[in-house]
Amino acid sequence: MTYPQNPQGQPQQPQSGPFPGQQPYPASQPVPAQPYPGAPQPPFAPPAAGQPYPAYPGGPGVFQPKPNGATAIIAGILALIGGIFAIISVIGAVVALSAIHITIWELYVALVVNVLLIGLLFFGGIGLFLHKPAARLCTIIGCGLVIAHAVLSIVDSGVMAAGYARSAQVLGAGIGAALIGLIPPIATLVLALVKPTAEWVNYRPGAPGQPGAYPAPQGW
Repeated sequence: MTYPQNPQGQPQQPQSGPFPGQQPYPASQPVPAQPYPGAPQPPFAPPAAGQPYPAYPGGPGVFQPKPNGATAIIAGILALIGGIFAIISVIGAVVALSAIHITIWELYVALVVNVLLIGLLFFGGIGLFLHKPAARLCTIIGCGLVIAHAVLSIVDSGVMAAGYARSAQVLGAGIGAALIGLIPPIATLVLALVKPTAEWVNYRPGAPGQPGAYPAPQGW
């Protein structure tokens, strides 16, 4: 079989492509992949090159991780101890007021302050164990009240001892004892103010997690 020749005298090769004017068959074109009906959709599109992946969204099935409660528990224990000392101070003030027949306003102030401390520190100490935000506030107020009362007592003692002999030695001993007594309330105040304690009292078991949290592990 011979092929027709072109004007130059050389045989023409058969064409493998479509004839002139013929449209290519649709099936010959690449078809993008389509998900079949009912296929699960990805939760989010992958980021562009060089971009970080977004945080895992919170929602149903994503739980808030339990924070570390060491600072809150220690603060609660110290607050309860402070409440016990406040009860002892109230008893001592009542006994002193009943034994003397003159008005000493320092004893009345101490009595009122310690009665307030009993309520603040006991509620604060117990509430810290139970994730109560109001308990943290009561603990902070109670510790601040202890510190303020101690400072005022030191100033008042210095004024009263100024007219006596060897007042410097007495005042120095009183200041040293007061500073030692301020160590527990200051430590309790610091522990109540730190961020882990705030996270502990705001923790709610079973609450939905924040963006960035991961789902809780499922049991078999």
